[in-house]
Amino acid sequence: MSDARPIGRQLGRRPVILVVEDEPDERYLAAELLEEKGFEVVEAETAERALDILRERGDGIDVVFSDVRTPGTIGGFELARIIGVTWPRIRLLLTSGDAGDQPSDLRVTATFMPKPWRAPEILMWLEEAAGLREPPADSP
Repeated sequence: MSDARPIGRQLGRRPVILVVEDEPDERYLAAELLEEKGFEVVEAETAERALDILRERGDGIDVVFSDVRTPGTIGGFELARIIGVTWPRIRLLLTSGDAGDQPSDLRVTATFMPKPWRAPEILMWLEEAAGLREPPADSP
């Protein structure tokens, strides 16, 4: 029988979050916040670098937290599609400060939160995605 719980909970290790953000200050703040809450954090400044990291250690990444707009040829929405096909068990949280970015075709396990986001909302979502807390009773 397969255990559907996220890998971090299954193995009793700290969940690993891959943070994809090109702005160094925002990436640093997100990483610090997550590390303080007990997550292991891996950082990438572009979606291409995130894919390299996933190819190297995709089995050890539990959640990807990515900005939609990253420099290079691949953006956050395309990154979400690639992850959905290649690493379907990885949960994905996308964020953007551009009102034009709308997640019209994201896969079911991807979530979109517009910037500016609040730390408690992000932390709650990431903890649920990593299996560290149960989702609220009213969630689908």
